[in-house]
Amino acid sequence: MVARNSHQERTLTMPHQKDLLLAEGKTKRIWSSSLTNKHVIIESKDDLTAGDGAKHDIIPGKGALSNQTICNVFECLKAWGLPVAFFRQYSATEFIAEHCAMIPYEVVVRRLAFGSILKRYPSYDKGYVFPELLPEFFLKTSGKKWQGYGLPVDDPLIIFSQNRGCLFRPDQPIGQQAPFLILDDFPLQHSPKEIKDIDQIAIRAFLEVEIAWRKLGYRLVDFKLEFGHNVDGELRLADVIDNDSWRLLDEHGYDVSKQAYREGEPLEKVAANYRLVAQRTELFCI
Repeated sequence: MVARNSHQERTLTMPHQKDLLLAEGKTKRIWSSSLTNKHVIIESKDDLTAGDGAKHDIIPGKGALSNQTICNVFECLKAWGLPVAFFRQYSATEFIAEHCAMIPYEVVVRRLAFGSILKRYPSYDKGYVFPELLPEFFLKTSGKKWQGYGLPVDDPLIIFSQNRGCLFRPDQPIGQQAPFLILDDFPLQHSPKEIKDIDQIAIRAFLEVEIAWRKLGYRLVDFKLEFGHNVDGELRLADVIDNDSWRLLDEHGYDVSKQAYREGEPLEKVAANYRLVAQRTELFCI
């Protein structure tokens, strides 16, 4: 077992102070630190969205619950030896992390076939258990554009072949489509070795979190991760891992993650799920 700081120790005031707002998304804000350019302060908001923002609600206290989950998970990943950007909790709704230049991929690791993968591989039944973890990479885009290229969809599936990136529609069977765009010498800034490193870190992170959830009686279906380089150019598992990041089934097969919100569960039930997950992740490293 890994010893972990108490909640009170983790929230002691640090010399960092929030300075400039660097970025704001649907569910978080990123602030520069007045102390150093090597760190940022990441704040979780009470907002909850689905359908790329088409569905939007405010759940009071959700930011604190998300931050608690993030800190619980990342403290364990850090203790287990994974290269994470997370440094420590800063307040009830904020944590300090290394300032990273983010890599434009969303990495999804899957144990069971749920969600969009059933569109790409319709031969799988829902709930099919992959004998080996299945990682997938998606290119993070907006406005259906990528460095001057027009795209038919945002966030396409990207499959690497040597130094080429082959882009596919994520909502259609892979076996029935050719790549709609092949980017030669791509990604220029990310070698095949680094892509392999990202893949291996993502798989190891999943396995560690999967074991932690299994001990508590839950089944981790999948989760998404993002990576970046810190100011020294070192690869880091960055961004956040919270109840928006995964699908998670209880012993009855009920999904206690954000998926319950997507499927129209009452906000009171959704809030209870976030509270439960924050509380359970406190037990990960005990």
